[in-house]
Amino acid sequence: MSHETHPDRLDIVDALRGFALTGIVIAHILEQYLASPRPKLDWWAPAPPLDSIIDLLDFMLIVGKFYSIFALLFGMSFAIMMGNAARKGHNFSGRFLWRLTILLGFGLIHSLIYRGDILGVYVLIGFFLPLFYGLPNRWLWAMSAILFLGAGRILFFAITGQEGFITGANAEDSPAVIHYVNTLKFGSFWDVVKLNVPYIYTGKLDYQFGIFGRGYFTLAYFLVGMWLVRSGIVYRLPEYKSTLKKVFWWSLGTGLVMIAVSMAGFATMPKPFTMSSWHFVLAYNFAAIGNIAITALLISGFLLLYLRKPQSRLRKLAPYGRMALTNYIVQSIIGTAILYGWGFGLLGEFHQWQLLIAGIGFIALQVALSQWWLKHFNYGPLEWLWRCATWFSVFRLKRVAPRELQPAQAADR
Repeated sequence: MSHETHPDRLDIVDALRGFALTGIVIAHILEQYLASPRPKLDWWAPAPPLDSIIDLLDFMLIVGKFYSIFALLFGMSFAIMMGNAARKGHNFSGRFLWRLTILLGFGLIHSLIYRGDILGVYVLIGFFLPLFYGLPNRWLWAMSAILFLGAGRILFFAITGQEGFITGANAEDSPAVIHYVNTLKFGSFWDVVKLNVPYIYTGKLDYQFGIFGRGYFTLAYFLVGMWLVRSGIVYRLPEYKSTLKKVFWWSLGTGLVMIAVSMAGFATMPKPFTMSSWHFVLAYNFAAIGNIAITALLISGFLLLYLRKPQSRLRKLAPYGRMALTNYIVQSIIGTAILYGWGFGLLGEFHQWQLLIAGIGFIALQVALSQWWLKHFNYGPLEWLWRCATWFSVFRLKRVAPRELQPAQAADR
């Protein structure tokens, strides 16, 4: 496909975004919207063996992986918008930064009720993307590889000798963590908000740019996403089936090896256990590289299944992906309302197998509602607000039959 004929939207990319959102929803539900370590508390339901198996599978296949897919897609979206504007003779950088500023508003509001919000992090890192857009592809790959190998976390620990800016903030027996989880269970809405506001500027940045280093990986995924669009690969995916198969099998092997090495590293940690040690940093780094490999495994596996039968049920995830912002925030609102004390207060009262079933059912409901909505409307509710605010214009929300449209109205769509 030539550069001039690239479409504005690709169903396969929207479906992959929907797939990423399914994993994020499952991760949130299984952690019961804590976005923190889970301390040992008397009121938390005891875990039967099945819960432990689900927790292990969650850790191996879900936690951290689907956020990474989302980050890759964020970088792709940026490159697509920049490329579309360039073909029309415009520079989209300024508009993109304004678009991010609006998204930051969504993220800040979302962070008040759920401190695991990813929108704010994406925005803060995304502000730097225009600086990378003009770099050659080989530079993007080099920087991504350096970040993926753990340079950010290793450099941070080499300089500070600590796990983060706030020592002990991520320990499950930390008084701050115990107080936070008890507040979620028994506190009011405003109690939760009062704890989450300072976390936006402290704990969240600590997790992103300390030794856990998700922020460094997020930037790396952004850059790889940019490259996939600029190279044209994303528009010619059927031509890369053999490459995707190689990625799948190499990722599987690499993931298993890295996870085994990291488990051996954690098993030989000296006592008492501390995160502020080179032993932990290196063991965690191997686990993080394993996460990258499993993420590549999930992406390549999904794309191969989709390309094998484009009209399969996987295509139903495309509307879900097109409404990702709305669905992402709605699932947090509903989940926290059910679990937190300001709602039904059911935190800690479910087993993991119950939460998994509920999560699958909730995703199926959101997928069905997204399909219905986009049959009648052009955009999801929050996507529409975001688009209108980006362009300082009111776009048509409700779909109108083509024969009913006047030329000027058609342009507004």
